[in-house]
Amino acid sequence: MNRFRCNSMILCILILILLPFGSFASAAEKTATPVKDNYYFVYNSSKVDTKDLAAIKQYMAKFKNTKNISFDAKGYATAPKLYDALKAYQKKVGGKVAGIQIFGLASDVPSFTYVHKMKFFPGNAEWNGIEENKQDKFVSDYLYSNFKNDSKYLTDVSVYGIVQEKLPIIVIPEWPVSRLPLTKGEIAKYIGNYDTFRKQTAGKSVPTVVLSSPVEFQKGLDTAQDDIAFFMNRLKGDKEFSLFKNTDQRIYYKDLAANLAKENKIGVMDLVVGSRGDSGGASLKKESMKYFLDLKSVAGLNANYYTAFLWNFDAAGALNTDSLVHDGLAKGKMINPIAHTVPQFGRGNFNYLWLHIPTPEGETGDDWNDYIAVDKEHLEWDNPFFFVYKYYEAIGSGKTRLQSFFEADVAYAALTVANKNTPRFLFGYEGMYSANSLENLFSLHYLGLADY
Repeated sequence: MNRFRCNSMILCILILILLPFGSFASAAEKTATPVKDNYYFVYNSSKVDTKDLAAIKQYMAKFKNTKNISFDAKGYATAPKLYDALKAYQKKVGGKVAGIQIFGLASDVPSFTYVHKMKFFPGNAEWNGIEENKQDKFVSDYLYSNFKNDSKYLTDVSVYGIVQEKLPIIVIPEWPVSRLPLTKGEIAKYIGNYDTFRKQTAGKSVPTVVLSSPVEFQKGLDTAQDDIAFFMNRLKGDKEFSLFKNTDQRIYYKDLAANLAKENKIGVMDLVVGSRGDSGGASLKKESMKYFLDLKSVAGLNANYYTAFLWNFDAAGALNTDSLVHDGLAKGKMINPIAHTVPQFGRGNFNYLWLHIPTPEGETGDDWNDYIAVDKEHLEWDNPFFFVYKYYEAIGSGKTRLQSFFEADVAYAALTVANKNTPRFLFGYEGMYSANSLENLFSLHYLGLADY
């Protein structure tokens, strides 16, 4: 009996001694510092000066929730080689990727090559339906957004290669990619501008200013099919979308150059430009290159900072020094533009679709059609305005511009992959509108700095 009591007392003492250690272990597990995702900051050490490098380091230090990795691209002549190097480094360090921020022109930190080759229309007796530009190559950073690809397939990428040749190229982004397309001696100044812009706009509602120069007019419609201003106004006004609830929206169709200069003097703005221009500027008409915004005027927009969404024309060009985007960033007060690097055809930019409708009252027959304003379901018919909608939907939920761009990219890519073999019969023609959507994905870029 005494032996039993003694053993019981020893057991109780052991439990009391060990209990705190168990409690401490649980507490330690609960309060352990979570593993941070890797954010890559890629630059070319031979294409920055001491001020640029210092500014990059100060900028990196402001990212508090990620493991920040500085990566020198000096030794990598092509994007596939740099891609493999980043992929190998990520495998070595492990964990997840939070994003990739690139500093430099495409000649400083290489961009992937993209060629325009697609089978947009089905073939017929006269031709095979394949469109191909054999003279030009374009640039794209899109493939830096995941590490699932074999780099041997990532040179001269085309829609035709992905769809018709079935090359194993994964196009769904897994993290955001941003590039500041400036070079030695230009980077530090811009980083300072970006910091100032953030301070000026913190906690404030910035108006959205839209300049639209549409060209795809159709008889009987109150707007052009490729009119982004009309679509954005619907995003704000229609109950189905109901975005821009707390944001002032101002739209211009006339006197675009004068109104843009006026708005720049008023204050900070989120600028949206819809045009059929090129890397030299935004044009007033499809046929003539008479610009309302060009290299000279964008440098003169320096009264106030503004973000930019440059839609439907290749404002970023070859990600070199000869583009509207470069001069806006380096010489003006443009901040973090979203812009194209591939010339656009405007295909699929439909504000209205010619669709079957119920028989009007007092009429007979069931073959009635009319122009119907696109709704959310219609946007999923490979309409590029789907990207615009998803982007502003994310903005409306409080996301940053880069995060909103990334989420719109993911949604647009997933939709495009799902539809890549789906032909659509619209306006009397059958077309593979997903082909144009794929090209849009490779073309659209976030050109500035990631938000810290």
